Amino acid sequence: MTFERFTVKARQAVVAAQEQARLLKHNHIGTEHILLGLLDVPDSTAAKVLHRLGYDKETARVDIAAVVKPGTEELSGHIPFAAPAKKTLDLALREAQHLHHNDIGTEHILLALVREGEGVGAKVLAERINPVSKVRAAVLASMEGSQDVAAGPWPVGTPATEDTMSTATALAGGAPVGSHHLLEAMLRAENSMAARALRELGVDPDAVSAKIDELDPETTTDANPEEAAARKMEIRLVDDEVHLILRDPTTVTIAKKVTELSNGPIQGVGPVAGMFVPLWRSTNQLLGQIQGTLGPEPEEDDGSAASKAAKTVRTVLASRLRR
Repeated sequence: MTFERFTVKARQAVVAAQEQARLLKHNHIGTEHILLGLLDVPDSTAAKVLHRLGYDKETARVDIAAVVKPGTEELSGHIPFAAPAKKTLDLALREAQHLHHNDIGTEHILLALVREGEGVGAKVLAERINPVSKVRAAVLASMEGSQDVAAGPWPVGTPATEDTMSTATALAGGAPVGSHHLLEAMLRAENSMAARALRELGVDPDAVSAKIDELDPETTTDANPEEAAARKMEIRLVDDEVHLILRDPTTVTIAKKVTELSNGPIQGVGPVAGMFVPLWRSTNQLLGQIQGTLGPEPEEDDGSAASKAAKTVRTVLASRLRR
């Protein structure tokens, strides 16, 4: 693994992670060591964000010690990265690319740590910071001020490129833009060179859409926890009740813990209702978006990239929603 694109602070964090593994006498570098390494660079964006969320190095040490026991043998020489740690560093590159940043900073490593989701680092953070999505929100907010790297804009593109990027972003929703979003957006871009070439080669946009739905993104490098969880969600109308179903293991595990602690279902009664308000708003917003997609197409079209993206999104989503 090479670190040419890592900032100075990001490299310091990686070196610190190796030292943390050595101190704990572990024969690999895991996501728990990466978390400690980030906190070991106190002036980095990642450490500052975690401190603002009330999470510091001593807390991390206690949390990690409760899950991972120290080794018994002194280690020397190179310590390899475990698979979750490798995935985290790979995801850090993708986070930087998604944010149009030229280099990989500690903020991208922290975003990747949370996005990886399965390692000890992400799990101990999730136990203390609820919901753990607060970490991502705090990192993105911090980028408006100081950060480890400067943002670099996308290269200037043609109108077709602008339309494609706008549509791909709309198709991804709140998740990172994947290559499948780009492919669908590219195929649907009117009069673009890419769309024309692919169609003249016999590539059918609807067939591509069907194949994308058939494939499991978790077996590809486009895997991300947000889309994986969303693909397991469902909305059902049962008599006069709207059932919002979530099947991803993380949510199910948390729900089981909550149900055990509360001795049964939780209802929005009294002051508890305030906790349900964001969910109610989000659900109604989602249903409104779906209704708008399935309803009559608006007559106004100003020819902007946003307008073209909205039209393409309707084309791509409407048939799937009507299944």
